[in-house]
Amino acid sequence: MFKSFLASLGVGAATIDLILDRDVLTMGEAVTGRVVLKGGDVEQLIEGLSVEFRLASSYKKDDSYINVNETIQTVQITNQDFMVYPGEEKEFPFYMVCPALLPVSSVNTRYYFQTDLEIKRGLDAEDRDFVEVRPVGIQKNFLEGFRALGLVHQEEGYTGRQNRGYQIIQFRPTEWLAGEFDELVFMYQPEDSSNHVSGYYELDLKTRGLIGFLADELDLNEKKGRFMFAAQQLMTIEDATFHIQEFINKNMKGLITG
Repeated sequence: MFKSFLASLGVGAATIDLILDRDVLTMGEAVTGRVVLKGGDVEQLIEGLSVEFRLASSYKKDDSYINVNETIQTVQITNQDFMVYPGEEKEFPFYMVCPALLPVSSVNTRYYFQTDLEIKRGLDAEDRDFVEVRPVGIQKNFLEGFRALGLVHQEEGYTGRQNRGYQIIQFRPTEWLAGEFDELVFMYQPEDSSNHVSGYYELDLKTRGLIGFLADELDLNEKKGRFMFAAQQLMTIEDATFHIQEFINKNMKGLITG
């Protein structure tokens, strides 16, 4: 009786563990593994077992950060009631296709699977497994084009589907243009990146001397606007690299730095 009471509080209760075949996922591809359920110190009635694929991120708005938490997909392992006995172990196969056109894993945007075990008259058990999600298609080529130019993610955030689903990436030049920018930002909507990649950009060059100081005060060292790369411009990583470099060079012209 005392063990049953403790199990209802989660002490000595059944446990759950999602074991994935790999922890790096590619959008549009299958995700496989197994869910392992282990009985605790007493028998317990299980009322449901499910796995949620979730996203956690944040983005800066004005002077504060807004957290974003979304359930991307839910996989119902079983919704039938069953008993699990002390020391018993059960395994359930896990299968899911990773959705396409998601925000990519980055500085702030992270993905995880949350496995939920519903226990009657007890504290439900859960398990979290973090994974990396990689893009495909023109979204992959678009992001790899920046990487090929030595532009790495410095800051990043995702606004969430309720706020138009923009992924905002501030790049830091490590080779080409190294030391020339205060800010180099591109924001786009992954959900709309099947035939093109579009959104907004901001180029903010570092300034020097008195003229540079005045240019900074008057925003003459920066440029903002919209961008759009068609699918044919992103057919390969080499194509993407060329067109991104061409776009940045073109929009840097005329900016005053000192």
